[in-house]
Amino acid sequence: MSKSRRPTLEHSPVIALVVIGGPDALVEAVKHVTVTATNGRVVTSDIAGAATKVARTRPFAIVLSEEIYAFDAAEFDALARDVRAELIAIPTDDVPVKLLQERLLPLVVDAFRQHFRDG
Repeated sequence: MSKSRRPTLEHSPVIALVVIGGPDALVEAVKHVTVTATNGRVVTSDIAGAATKVARTRPFAIVLSEEIYAFDAAEFDALARDVRAELIAIPTDDVPVKLLQERLLPLVVDAFRQHFRDG
């Protein structure tokens, strides 16, 4: 019997994206786009727990509404920079899920490509 040269534990990175806050239409749109475009996992977080969730998840992108982003833009920018994630802030007021999906698709794909190109 030959010994394997592979390490006992291998790190298998999880492709993930974090959505901070809402609304529900944004979360739904992000889930659809992320699974379709990247086969990744979507993690949701409230504002208070965002830093912890992002640090644990190490996502390729962070998505939030422009309204939440405006709450503390500098802090969200720093959070994304710290984990090398793309930050996507998108208007969500009265925007239907389908339109959010259309707007998010190229942004999520670009963030995914950028993250894994710079790897």
